[in-house]
Amino acid sequence: MIARISPTDLIARHDELDRLHRALDEAGGGRGVVAAITGPIACGKTEFLDATAAMNSFVTLRAMCSMEERTLQYGMLGQLLDHPELMSLSPELVRVAASCTSLPVDADNRLRTEFTRTVLALAAEQPVLIGVDDVHHADAQSLLCLLHLARRIGRARVAIVLTELRRPTPTHSRFQAELLSLRHYQEIALRPLTEAQTHEFARRHLGRDTHDDVLTEVFQVTGGNLLLCRGLIDDIQEARSAGRPEAAAGRAYRLAYLGSLYRCGPMALRVARASAVLGARAEHALVQKMTGLDQEALERVYEQMAEGRLLREGRFPHPAARSVVLDDLSAAERRGLHASALDLLRSHRVSSKILAHHQMGTGRVHGAEVVGLFTDAAREHHIAGELDKAAEYLEFAYRASDEPVVHAALRADAAAIERLCNPAKSGRHLPELLTASREGLLSSEQAVSLVCWLAMDGRPGEAAEVLAAQRSADRSDQDRAQLRVADVSLALLYPGVAGPPGPAEPLTPDELASFPPSVRQRGVAENALGSALYGRPGQAEAEADYVLEHARATMDRTTLAMALLALLYTENTAAVQCWVDKLDGDEGMWTPADEAVRAGLGAEVALRRGDLAKAVECGEAALEHRLAPTLGVAAALPLSSTVAAAVRLGDLDRAERWIAEPLPEETAESLFGPHLLWARGQLHFARGRYRSAYLAFRECGERMRRGSVDVQGLALWRVDAAEAILLLGRDREEGMRLISEQLSQPLPPRARAMTLRVQAAYSPPAKRIELLDEAAELLTTAHDQYELARVLADLGDACGALRRHSRARGLFRRARHLAACCGAVPLLRRLGVDSPDVGTTEDATLAQRITSLTEAERRVASRAVVGRTNKEIASQLFVTASTVEQHLTNVFRKLGVKGRQQLPEELADVG
Repeated sequence: MIARISPTDLIARHDELDRLHRALDEAGGGRGVVAAITGPIACGKTEFLDATAAMNSFVTLRAMCSMEERTLQYGMLGQLLDHPELMSLSPELVRVAASCTSLPVDADNRLRTEFTRTVLALAAEQPVLIGVDDVHHADAQSLLCLLHLARRIGRARVAIVLTELRRPTPTHSRFQAELLSLRHYQEIALRPLTEAQTHEFARRHLGRDTHDDVLTEVFQVTGGNLLLCRGLIDDIQEARSAGRPEAAAGRAYRLAYLGSLYRCGPMALRVARASAVLGARAEHALVQKMTGLDQEALERVYEQMAEGRLLREGRFPHPAARSVVLDDLSAAERRGLHASALDLLRSHRVSSKILAHHQMGTGRVHGAEVVGLFTDAAREHHIAGELDKAAEYLEFAYRASDEPVVHAALRADAAAIERLCNPAKSGRHLPELLTASREGLLSSEQAVSLVCWLAMDGRPGEAAEVLAAQRSADRSDQDRAQLRVADVSLALLYPGVAGPPGPAEPLTPDELASFPPSVRQRGVAENALGSALYGRPGQAEAEADYVLEHARATMDRTTLAMALLALLYTENTAAVQCWVDKLDGDEGMWTPADEAVRAGLGAEVALRRGDLAKAVECGEAALEHRLAPTLGVAAALPLSSTVAAAVRLGDLDRAERWIAEPLPEETAESLFGPHLLWARGQLHFARGRYRSAYLAFRECGERMRRGSVDVQGLALWRVDAAEAILLLGRDREEGMRLISEQLSQPLPPRARAMTLRVQAAYSPPAKRIELLDEAAELLTTAHDQYELARVLADLGDACGALRRHSRARGLFRRARHLAACCGAVPLLRRLGVDSPDVGTTEDATLAQRITSLTEAERRVASRAVVGRTNKEIASQLFVTASTVEQHLTNVFRKLGVKGRQQLPEELADVG
């Protein structure tokens, strides 16, 4: 009995091993056998042969064939004869085979006969094992010698074991046909590992505790191809030792893929290279044209590569597989393949971005046609939300042109895109664009965009210079009409400073109809903002809705922000929230500009609805260093929201920090300057500095009146000034006059309710209850919990003063509940809650307190409770360490704990 083979690296091959054992037993007993181990590439054929050759009871003759040596005559035979036993039995045979020269027919026959005689003579003394790896690459002369022997080993102690790549059409058809006719021939077919077998193989090398996700990834990336499995496992082990993520296909996997591919032959290599260059467009018809293979040959190659798990439905199993095929190409080969792909795809109506990719690959990147192609590709990437690629192709187009006008247009487009995806970087284009403007190289549409950019960036002087330069050029009536859009932008963003005094003249329907789509959208958004600021709320909402309903991915975000501001200043926070939520729903397409608009408007909406924690969260997100440059002077809006919310939460130190944040110098003169003054007044008020608060509110009002934007949606400065006067104990007549002025204007429910609350403070007790009742009813529909809590608290005081104690208790209870929901610590203290800093409610359960946390606070808390440091949490959530610290401070306050050690374990499950 022959010793059994038990190679440790063969997984789930028990049946195949048993067949090989029986075949070798028969050979050892004098019944010769020819066994062919067949299968797709890298399924373990060589391991079988190696295990067989390791048996010490056989004299083993080995040969390893390769594609490069298949034309070397008697090359395989020479390897088999390179053995001391055969050298001693027939030195002449060894010498002739080693010469690798062509022999006459009679000499050929004598060589085969001598080889057979020598092997049989050796087998008479000891069993002989002839092992040939990759026999499909063997030379024809050696195969004839092997076939001569195979026919004559029926009663000899000889085992011939071959490994062969299974193909629909064998490389050596005659050799295969002859073997099949032998009674002592058998084929042992191997397949790639199944999913379960792959998991077991990975566990043996990576450890029994390897996570299921890693095992699944191994099978998905390798398909059970043994060589790829080994490569990927090597990469995983290296990654583990370096502390990197585990399932990462790296160098070993790439080399294993390339090695498997080369072993499949030249046609498979051609197909893989064409597929790699074509990428997602690697359709069979295109691959066939690029490779020059006929349909039948191509199908055979696809079948072979699919069996070997090198392609899956014509696609690479992993990006690393495609990349290594591309990297294996020489520069000339790659250019040639890209040129072929470009020629083929031009007739297939593919997108410009695909054609541009191949144009880049050809190395031919100059000329007007190339500029047009790259510009079209940039536009397609922009529409798809792939802004980095869009900016990249605009840069390629810029380099492809020598025309100054083209350069100016491309720089304007690149700056617009970079303002969306990398606002801090976009400023590098301004000097070139300003020069282009002075030289008359910008179109009116580009000039309008530049003016709006400069204005939002706090540079109204330079914006005015661009306008002057455009007007001085010889322009058409349509061009001059477009410049009106820039005039209106400046007048709106810097009311009372830029343009003539008084409200800006809206753009007429005829003017709007003459504009290109992007300019028209901006013009309608400006009209909407003007309508909101000049007291036409119904018209403002209609115009803003039109802009937002026709918004596209390529819309300038300043246009979007203007439309949302128009809704905000009409006090239509529900509509603003609706559109902000729509932005929220397209998270996969977010840009920093989208995040800034979403967070900035979200902060103000949350403040006006009494959601103070969310107002701070959104405001701080908008002011984060990555987003703030997008907002420019408009950063004053989320900053003021954050300050006011922090004041109402009782976090005055945070409010002081934010009010001191630097903003563009021209912010004070902009539309957003009053927001900043109002927030400063709120902070003064909370600190007890009532005179400073009064002066801040009065200055806020003066700015608004000077710019003809004195609307309640911007700031209720009269109401706040009147409240400050009341607490100063001076000139009640001025306060009453301010309240009367405010009430004389058309007011939406929330603004009227807030005005009535302060008017009540100036009124006798009986009248006070009437006013506050009306205010409470209005606020119930306005959804501002904080202001409603204030009104209820005042109403409770008024009822108490008139000895209506039962009603007062109910009002205080409601006020405390609302204040607790808002986290309004100062208001809770006023309502008699002794320790408002230990939780959001006096009797809230742990679950309720956890529910009160914002999403961002829960994400931070869930990591802090398991021991993550602030730095680690910041890295995982892609925020700054200071942001993590601020969230943790809120968490400690809301949960009533003093530090990390007291955080409840339940937080581990909420992140």
